[in-house]
Amino acid sequence: MTSFRTDRNNNPTAFIVELAKEGGLTENVDYVSGDPFNSLGHTYVTAKLIGDPLELTIRVIDKVGFYSVQPHARWNYIAIPFQLWKSLTQQQKAYVIGFMYRNEGGTEMSNLFPTTPVPTPINVSVTDTLKFQEKMS
Repeated sequence: MTSFRTDRNNNPTAFIVELAKEGGLTENVDYVSGDPFNSLGHTYVTAKLIGDPLELTIRVIDKVGFYSVQPHARWNYIAIPFQLWKSLTQQQKAYVIGFMYRNEGGTEMSNLFPTTPVPTPINVSVTDTLKFQEKMS
């Protein structure tokens, strides 16, 4: 048995079943109940994801974002404004979730995530209006 909830539950960000439901996942199709754990005197149950963990995690965060309605950050190590998250490409979202996965202690699904920042293309347009003779003088 692996040592991290992320890996045991195929869940890169170790979100709980309540968040899976809020994020639009379907029980017994997208997830089942996974490991229970205690935090601040409450018992929670990790969602054990069925299928592509990256795609399912993106679906959840696309719907619920990084903040609850209070607003409190859902994770204590990252909080991205909803509109900023929605503006990211799928590859950039994979990078963020990979960062979250590593913060959660996961190791077995590392191959799913990029490990270096996603390169952003830069478009440069240069117009040269000087004639060759002007350049030589």
